[in-house]
Amino acid sequence: MKKTLITTVLMLLATLLIHVMPVLCLIIVPFLLIPTVTLYYHDRNSYYVMSGIVLFTTLFTSIFAMQVMLSTIFGAYIVAQLLLERTSKERILYVLTGFYAIYSLISMIILQLAGIMPKSGAIFGPVIDTYSNILMKEVERGTITKDYADLVLSSIDAIILQIPGLLIFFLFLLTLIQLVITLPLVRKFKVSTPDFRPLYMWHIPKSVLYLYFLTLLVSLFVTESDVVLLGIVTNFKYVLEWIIFIQGLSLFSYFMKVRRTPTVLNILIYIFAFIFSPVTQIFGMIDMILNLKSKIKRK
Repeated sequence: MKKTLITTVLMLLATLLIHVMPVLCLIIVPFLLIPTVTLYYHDRNSYYVMSGIVLFTTLFTSIFAMQVMLSTIFGAYIVAQLLLERTSKERILYVLTGFYAIYSLISMIILQLAGIMPKSGAIFGPVIDTYSNILMKEVERGTITKDYADLVLSSIDAIILQIPGLLIFFLFLLTLIQLVITLPLVRKFKVSTPDFRPLYMWHIPKSVLYLYFLTLLVSLFVTESDVVLLGIVTNFKYVLEWIIFIQGLSLFSYFMKVRRTPTVLNILIYIFAFIFSPVTQIFGMIDMILNLKSKIKRK
């Protein structure tokens, strides 16, 4: 009863603070899994009572505060359940990242359809139009060529297309910070937690790859008129691509470990991996299918 009361009060206080000052979520959210995971791990019924009270309270707060607390409650459920199943830390990391990514992207789509949140076209449209007008004027003056103006506009479009991927990267970092803070602290409350294995030992299950191929197949039959389905399929594809990207990094890390490559070369490989992320994803796919790690010979 005492744990339930303390956790409920902490969650209600966090809800109030995020409602009043949304920017505080950057400080508060990384610590919210500590009480919630501990409560679920030791007493599920008390966790459900606490969740019901908090979720009811969020009905009277801002949409943002509601979304943050909802994601925290479900995120805590996922982490605690995986801990009870004795799963690895890396699996907790990418499962929780996947949940946060899908939850965030679907929430944005729903909020946009409801008219609560502006659509991406309304946000970036004026910026593109402004740059386009400026560039066209410079073309007319002869200071730049039409090809150069088209190149700049294409670059802007490419950057905008990368925003979902950047969002997922931010959520990955947030999840990593949460787990780095949460797991060592919950041990003090008698919660059994695993240790992070080195990156080169990580292995993403093939089911992720099958889901990715299925998503690609579904995307072929989705039209632009199916706004909701198109948004879900597209953003889910981004999530899966990020997870496969991690497998590619794991392969590169294994290569560095086995071949004992110099530090400078290691840094260059990681830089290459992030700059040319599609190539890294391809290596990740091949490793998931053919187990390339087993074919790398020790130096």
